[in-house]
Amino acid sequence: MATLLIKRYLWLIELLRRNPSGLTLAEINAEWQRSSHYKDCGETDISRRTFLNHCHAIADQLNIQIECVRSGANSHYKIDTANDSQYKNIEWLLSSIATEELITSCKNISDKIILEKPDTGSKYLSPVTEALRDNAVLCIDYKSFHVGSMARQGILVEPLCLKMFKRRWYLLCRHYTNKKIRIYALDRFNRCELTSAHFTYPPNFSPQEYFTPFYGISTDGYTEKPCRIVLKAYQELPQYLISQPLHYSQRIKEQTSDYTIFEYWLIPAFDFVQEICLHAEQLEVLEPASLREILKQKSHRLTSLYQ
Repeated sequence: MATLLIKRYLWLIELLRRNPSGLTLAEINAEWQRSSHYKDCGETDISRRTFLNHCHAIADQLNIQIECVRSGANSHYKIDTANDSQYKNIEWLLSSIATEELITSCKNISDKIILEKPDTGSKYLSPVTEALRDNAVLCIDYKSFHVGSMARQGILVEPLCLKMFKRRWYLLCRHYTNKKIRIYALDRFNRCELTSAHFTYPPNFSPQEYFTPFYGISTDGYTEKPCRIVLKAYQELPQYLISQPLHYSQRIKEQTSDYTIFEYWLIPAFDFVQEICLHAEQLEVLEPASLREILKQKSHRLTSLYQ
């Protein structure tokens, strides 16, 4: 029941976001009757009382305000967009519910819609999110993919945040004993259980600020502070980078018909270097020289594999 309600909340949020000027309850119900959720529960209409309860729950649980414009028979409802940052933590959920809606409403062409497989670690999301909510300590068994690494059992961790990167879920946490911060991939869990122990969440810790200097998940950069990075993109790659920036600090410094030069301020950790390698034929490091040398060495090792 709780899952169905959350899906209904997300459906309502997404509907109102697609209609920024607002919708009347009659218009909302017209959309409701065309949705897969109506087909699942069989409720012909969302009553005004139920709708207002939904609005209160969305404000309380998701911190999103649905405001009423005017009152009476002609009332219409819209999302309060004064602070759009409130959507950041549910964008992935909104995307998921939109995808589910698409698949459910298009069952007759489901064989023509191909999706990527979900992260195998998603089966551990329930205990992890519960631990995040209650500041509970988790006990995990973990096996890294690194060559020569040994499986570890009974690791006690204090969860700080969840982050998805390239279709994988990662848990940023703090070791229960030594308080060192670590990142674990959920698809490498062999076990994940809640314990009866609780911890005090660090009051000045911000997951967003922690990851701000980085691209991706890895934080093992060869610089301790963000540095200026200049990349030169060729062919069609500039358009991809413009439509989907690698990092919030991305800026265009020069643009021609042959290339575009981008500037970044970040710590060049493993994931960022790997992303550059992914576009090796169309992306060149101009600055700093130290990062350019790293890419040069990687290119030599790659060449040696094919000689």
